[in-house]
Amino acid sequence: MLFGGAGSRFSFGVFLKPVTEEFDWSRGSLAGALAIAGLATGALRPVAGLLADKYDPKIIASIGVLIGGLALFAMSQVQELWQVYVTFIVMGVGFTIASPGAVAKIIGAWFTKRRGLAMSIAGTGSAAGETALVPTAAIAVAYIGWREGYMILGAILIVLILPLVFFLIKSRPSPGQHADGYIEGEDSDEVDFSKGSADPNVGMSLGQACRTGLFWRLTIGFFI
Repeated sequence: MLFGGAGSRFSFGVFLKPVTEEFDWSRGSLAGALAIAGLATGALRPVAGLLADKYDPKIIASIGVLIGGLALFAMSQVQELWQVYVTFIVMGVGFTIASPGAVAKIIGAWFTKRRGLAMSIAGTGSAAGETALVPTAAIAVAYIGWREGYMILGAILIVLILPLVFFLIKSRPSPGQHADGYIEGEDSDEVDFSKGSADPNVGMSLGQACRTGLFWRLTIGFFI
């Protein structure tokens, strides 16, 4: 999920020159589409988190990957600048739904003792996507065309990543299935949590979290 989303988003620079040259648009006008998509992404992050909490995060993430992939296909067919703006907003919505929030929900359900390590490893998917998909897009643009480049990125998301997310990922473990050997009901001292730390499987409500300073420090930090 993070592989495809990050790789596709950061491929924007590869398409900037050929798209503006074909339509005689300014680079600023095209970059504005990315800026608006970024604003939509920021505004929708809390919504994506709520959806991942309320529904099956795997299904939510799969829908996001599908929307992002279809938006990439749509970009290969644009003829007007307004179409680019609409498509990028839709793309931002898709990649937001398939965001780290859904990934964190799944990993948090599977890992307890090594949750931090698991989150870190999963986070490398974004860097791997940027490393792999940006050069892929660049090669496609150079040798085939920018429209075909968007189609290739869309195909990678829908044909390759979406089936892997939908069929291979299980949102929650069955009893006794935790990936790091955690057993439900074990005392926190027995699972090697640092002294004085809280059991990460005992959560807070949103209202309780909002009354803590740590929540707001994390929120402001991510915003910046």
